[in-house]
Amino acid sequence: MTHEIYQHPADYDLEHEQDERDIRFYRDLIRRWSPTRVLDLACGSGRITLPLASIAADVGFDVVGVDLSDAMLDRAREKLSELEPSARQHLRLVKGDMRTWESDERFDIVLITCSSITHLLTLEDQLDVWRRAFSLLTDGGRFVVDVTMPNLQAFGDSLQTPPRALLEVDLDSTDASTGRRLVRYKATTFDLFEQRATIRFFYDRFEGADHDRYLSDFESHVYFPSELRLLFLHAGFAIDAVWGDYRFTRPRSSSREIVMVGKRPGSSER
Repeated sequence: MTHEIYQHPADYDLEHEQDERDIRFYRDLIRRWSPTRVLDLACGSGRITLPLASIAADVGFDVVGVDLSDAMLDRAREKLSELEPSARQHLRLVKGDMRTWESDERFDIVLITCSSITHLLTLEDQLDVWRRAFSLLTDGGRFVVDVTMPNLQAFGDSLQTPPRALLEVDLDSTDASTGRRLVRYKATTFDLFEQRATIRFFYDRFEGADHDRYLSDFESHVYFPSELRLLFLHAGFAIDAVWGDYRFTRPRSSSREIVMVGKRPGSSER
């Protein structure tokens, strides 16, 4: 689950700087459900975790963020130090693997955001995470995952004979405060049998007169909606909600994302 981009957490943040749709969505979701404890697995640099912490005092909940990457956690802690003391008191960041992390605490909500479940390349890993989330939840607690819907057109190109992996510029972002610019190119191939996309990201980073380039190979499992449902059901969840974007609208064939919520049954329901 370690990729080169996760050794460059400032670049990771710059990649996502122009898109806050999921941040607004998860803030709204937490306000709707009013939990007392929230767990963010694979929290990374805190893209979702820290904005949640900023409303934790008002809503009345605590957040735990778990991630495997030291570099990403260091970045999250750096940003956490800039938050108000009330927010810092409600957030704890710890190192751990979402497949195996254990705690005596039980949570009302477990989140895996930013398509982080695509790092789970095997069925065994996927089942470990879904079962782990179930065990960490209170009765009636909810497990929320989001994932980008498959880009079948890009996958189809890579299945041509001979295969084609088209190189495209898919990101060009500039940090307004520092002038640092990040340009990202990608080429995608797809293994149909394994449902695995191999994405080769090429990064060009410009900072003043300095320029450097690096490569990050990213393997990801490609999920389909029925497959997600089966994982929830197999782990013991009931399907609580399915949305097709970060605006709480119903999914359709043109949806860019899928957000699925599983609910752990109460003791009287099992």
